[in-house]
Amino acid sequence: MSLFKRTGALLVALFLTFTLMAPQSARADATTDASISKASTWIADTWKNKKKLFFAAGTTADGVIALSAANQEPNTVRDMLVDLKDRGPAYTDFDGGYPAGLAKVIMAADMAGQNPRTFFGCERDLVDDLKAMVVQRPSQSREYWGPYLIAIALSRAGEQVPDWVIEDMAKNQAGGGFGYYENDGTFVGDPDYTAVGVSAMDQVSKNPKNAKDHAKALASIKNATTWSLDAANQKSDATSNSYYWATYSSSNSTGMLASALSEVGVEVESPVRYLMSQQNGDGGWAAAHKDPGKERKSDVMATTQAILGVAGAGYSTIRSTQVPEMAKCATPTPPVKPTPVKTVYNTPGYHNVNGREWFTTCEKYSATTRCKTTIKATKVAQVGGRFVATNDYVFNNLTYLPAPKSLWKGNPLGNEGEWTTAGRQWKTECNTPVTGNGCRSYIWAKVIANVAKPGQPVRYAWIEQWEFNNMVQYSA
Repeated sequence: MSLFKRTGALLVALFLTFTLMAPQSARADATTDASISKASTWIADTWKNKKKLFFAAGTTADGVIALSAANQEPNTVRDMLVDLKDRGPAYTDFDGGYPAGLAKVIMAADMAGQNPRTFFGCERDLVDDLKAMVVQRPSQSREYWGPYLIAIALSRAGEQVPDWVIEDMAKNQAGGGFGYYENDGTFVGDPDYTAVGVSAMDQVSKNPKNAKDHAKALASIKNATTWSLDAANQKSDATSNSYYWATYSSSNSTGMLASALSEVGVEVESPVRYLMSQQNGDGGWAAAHKDPGKERKSDVMATTQAILGVAGAGYSTIRSTQVPEMAKCATPTPPVKPTPVKTVYNTPGYHNVNGREWFTTCEKYSATTRCKTTIKATKVAQVGGRFVATNDYVFNNLTYLPAPKSLWKGNPLGNEGEWTTAGRQWKTECNTPVTGNGCRSYIWAKVIANVAKPGQPVRYAWIEQWEFNNMVQYSA
């Protein structure tokens, strides 16, 4: 057994014997400082001279996160934040709402010392928007890293992480590592998923509004650490006498997972040594493992994630104050959002809102009025064993217009709880920041969703999840 594998095994044993250690501070020796500085300079120079490589708002957010972890290049971070303010709304609102993207913007703003509640201006509270989006778009919230980023963003903003988000993360942790399930039911432990999973659970374990979940989160971190330090889930690099992790890119995976483990107090000297051995002379990292004498072209994504491992700070702990808050509000407090008199949910007819086409009909229902809202969207159906996508109006939700709360006595749609009717499972939430003065009901349903991994072609499959069905509004 090599030295690094013996060391890894010993660390596992020690980790299982003792409770989680306190998070370590970022490394401060001359070697790692030089590596961080070179990488920061490369990111800043690339932003200045090859800005097109930061091709999307999400890539700009990665740059903000990387330089905030390094606590360097404040002028570049400020420029990136201005760009994120400009391109961010289209990114977060894509296709009716992109929960993971919105969470990432919140995280980047907070990590860079900005107020995410006013980052897009006084008229929009991104944290409240994310809370609402999680409820309104459960399918999209569950895609890829969605639950992990949502848990981190909400925790960093001082908000409670919904139970289903924690449950969803737990369902995708098997054998210790976080990952995903193949179509045949095989679970694949993945270093990248494990990295973001550790950071998310670290935030949950510290969130006072999720006190009941602290023990579960700490146990999850312990299991993920054991998986990460298992030599069977690592790769060995003889040149640097170190171990690393890799999916598509060794620099990305090792940077992410080393930073997450460092956040929860695990020694990561060996993978950091690997990262520094892989760093190019220009300061950046390549998107693939390089052998001695075969330097590969530096890559933006690889560099912005690899630097996190060397800096020893990740999604849970990065917090820089090098850029003063850029909020436009004189008093950066969450604006009060009055309920509009007319919305697509309570106004009959065709509507065009935020570039989307809606159609609503309303009818009397007992002593109130019920409106049915549809939206023009991609509709996928299974036809002859194939999934066929069409563009048509699809059901969005039912809205029961304001009526006295007493009207809903004994009706599960207007009262907190779970129930089953006609063999279908339902749950209702009432009087929360999302529901306001009223309730929202969800039904457990089997739906068709895109289950492809990032970068892969669209692949549809049947999944089961909670679907938003209706809202009840109280008048008193």
